[in-house]
Amino acid sequence: MSRAAMKPLVAVLALVLTLALAAGASGAIVTSSDLQGRRITLDVRATGVDTDWYAGILRATAHGNEISNVTVRIVPDTSIEGLCGSEAAACYARAGAAGRPTIIVPAGKNQFVEGTLVHEYGHHIDASTAVPGIPELNGIPVWWADRGMAAMFASRQVAFDYSMGWDHSIAEIFAEDYAYIHVGPSYRYAITWLTPPDDKLKSDMFAALGGTPTTTLPAAPNAPLVVHRIGSLGPRKTKTVPFGLLGPGRHVTFTATVSRATRKGIRARIQVVCNGAVAGTQTIGKGQKVRTLDLPSMGPGDCDARLVSSSPVALKYTLRLQLAVEGEAFLR
Repeated sequence: MSRAAMKPLVAVLALVLTLALAAGASGAIVTSSDLQGRRITLDVRATGVDTDWYAGILRATAHGNEISNVTVRIVPDTSIEGLCGSEAAACYARAGAAGRPTIIVPAGKNQFVEGTLVHEYGHHIDASTAVPGIPELNGIPVWWADRGMAAMFASRQVAFDYSMGWDHSIAEIFAEDYAYIHVGPSYRYAITWLTPPDDKLKSDMFAALGGTPTTTLPAAPNAPLVVHRIGSLGPRKTKTVPFGLLGPGRHVTFTATVSRATRKGIRARIQVVCNGAVAGTQTIGKGQKVRTLDLPSMGPGDCDARLVSSSPVALKYTLRLQLAVEGEAFLR
């Protein structure tokens, strides 16, 4: 499946039958339960993970027996790209190597991770709930009706795949709606051509999913969002990390570390591009390894952090992108 149109730095759906689920060492399986005693399974493949916090998020979402049929795999942020794709922040596999649906999310404890996990669980709700006569993935019946998805499909506004782009995928619209009704207006709702769910849609979705959750989402620290990417960049190629800024007053810090190469002049440059305009750039010349862009007072906008090679040989790189609100933490 092509990732070219995937949504930047928010969860994406992996429409695959198998997935390379191993993230290095074998994971530690941690189990918990929801308020009805249904099993919650976490496969922990990162260090320092607060498993109670992840389980608490799932416990506070509207769900049914399907919660016992999914494994949530928690991996280091640096593993996400290899497991989910270059533009993904997380992913959902309908059937994995273990023969059961799997959600892959990064380790961390902040509002971004919380919203991402709820979005991915929305994909699991979708895959577990049929809309009669409609191909999967299709949301749930009341959502399909309330959102007018049949009419939108007939008018070619939406698709069952990513042929029209991430934000016109029926599965992604449902997952964004599912996340929004739980997290609320602070959620960075990424389907910009649609309005978020109104009160009626929210009420109908909760009613169909067993009622409004009786527990609230656990506290998510207002920590900055930090994204790491590690890899090798081919000669004169570009590595892009897409991200979004919900409002004004955002502080973007982008650092690239590259391997040395024996070449005179500029070997690469780093850029941050928002809404089609270059917000900042730094060159990496001979003998230089590290460059940082420190960009205050940014946003709102749809942006990319880029490493652009001008070298005739491959460059190994480590990228670090941090997003924060001026004087406080970044939300989404």
